[in-house]
Amino acid sequence: MTSDLDAPPQTVLPYGPGSRWTFTYRENGFTQTQELVLTAEPTGAAITDDYDPAEITAQELWRLWAEQQADFMHKQWPDLYRPGEVYISWGVTCPDQNTISEHAPYTQAWPSPRLSDMDPAQRAAHESLYGENPDAYREDFLTHFTHPVHAVTGEPVNWLRLPVLDRGWNRTASDRGGFVQEATGWKPSPLQPTMDVRQIGAAAGLYVAPL
Repeated sequence: MTSDLDAPPQTVLPYGPGSRWTFTYRENGFTQTQELVLTAEPTGAAITDDYDPAEITAQELWRLWAEQQADFMHKQWPDLYRPGEVYISWGVTCPDQNTISEHAPYTQAWPSPRLSDMDPAQRAAHESLYGENPDAYREDFLTHFTHPVHAVTGEPVNWLRLPVLDRGWNRTASDRGGFVQEATGWKPSPLQPTMDVRQIGAAAGLYVAPL
C-alpha cells in the first residue's frame, strides 16, 4: 500500500495513507487540504474514561461494557434495535485527531431524545444547545464544510472508502472505546450503523451477556 503524499485513489480499494482531500469551511471560505479518516465509537465507549490500561485489561472492560450495553438500545427503542445491537457513532477527523473533528455524514442518526424522559436540568441543557431546531441535532461534516475532493485528481471523496482509525487499549494506547478492537481484533466497516455484541463477543471467544 502506498504512503506517498497525495497518492491517487485506487478504483475499488480503501484509500491508502497519503490520500489528501481539499474542502472549504462554509462560514468563511477558508480552504484546507488534509488526510481524512473515520472514527467509530459504540454506545457506552466512554466507560474507558474511568479506567487506565494498567489497572484493567481490554477483556475485563469488554465484560463490564457488554453487561451494561448489550441490550440498552433494545430496551430504549425496541422497535428500532434488536437485543444485542449497539449503536455506533461515526466521526470524521485527521490521523493526528487534532485538526478536524465532526460527525460523519450519511450515518444512521441516534434516535431523537425523548424530552419527557429528561429531568429538568437535562431538558434545559438540551434546549439550550439545540433550541427547537431538530436539524441542529443532526449536524455533520457537510453542515460546515464542502464535499472533499482529492487534492490531485479532484475526485469527490467516497466516505465508504475512508480508513477507519485503529483504537487500542494496552501499554501504549488508551483510546476511548479501544478495548473493543483490542479484545476482539475487530473494527466496524465504514459507517456501519450498529454492532451485534453477542455475535462479535462469541466469535472472539469473549464473555457475552445472556439474553
